[in-house]
Amino acid sequence: MNCPKCDYDLKTTSYKDVEYEQCKNCGGLWFDALEAEELVEVKNAADIDTGDPKEGAKMNQKWEIHCPKCTNIRMMPVHDIQQPHIQLETCPQCHGTFFDAGEFKDFCEETFMDRIKDWFAKK
Repeated sequence: MNCPKCDYDLKTTSYKDVEYEQCKNCGGLWFDALEAEELVEVKNAADIDTGDPKEGAKMNQKWEIHCPKCTNIRMMPVHDIQQPHIQLETCPQCHGTFFDAGEFKDFCEETFMDRIKDWFAKK
């Protein structure tokens, strides 16, 4: 599979028996349906997100991307309910999810500042 953002190879790996793919170039992470939700419950899972968050922020500007698994299906941008500042991309067909570099770490580690941002976003 190729990265939906930069078209480089996605390398398959696993952490605590959960398989995922990581882009060798931009550091983005691909999870099949529900793998991210399963992995976020595992201690230190955020450590798998080794990509540069600044690169991830640049890649997050790419809107029209296609699922690396379904290839011809356009992915949809979604916001995490608990942390609406995090924008992920998900496939409406296979329900896989792509996290730009830094997003999975943020997704795993909701901080006090995240709760403050969320509170102001609701106002």
